[in-house]
Amino acid sequence: MARQIGERVGVILGGGGGKVVKFVGYGVYAGDEIPPQHIAGFNFGVPNPKLVMDDGQVCWGCETWWGSEVSVRKQIEEYETSGYDVQLVNMDEERARIRN
Repeated sequence: MARQIGERVGVILGGGGGKVVKFVGYGVYAGDEIPPQHIAGFNFGVPNPKLVMDDGQVCWGCETWWGSEVSVRKQIEEYETSGYDVQLVNMDEERARIRN
């Protein structure tokens, strides 16, 4: 996927068990950078997509599922139509929960 800095994106953290989808929100692609060491997922210390959410949260490509805002909006709508509970989550809180 060709990415442009400033491109609008949507970010999904993943499932929460059962029919739950953890959704981080919408923001912009801010370029590729090496994530901080405390970032989990598939963080191998190589440049990764940095995703800055509208509320200021920073997510990384190695820890989330993400795509264009249009495609993620469509995916979220499909989840809701299929009966999934789409929960808005905070990445810092989710990272802390995973570490504990």
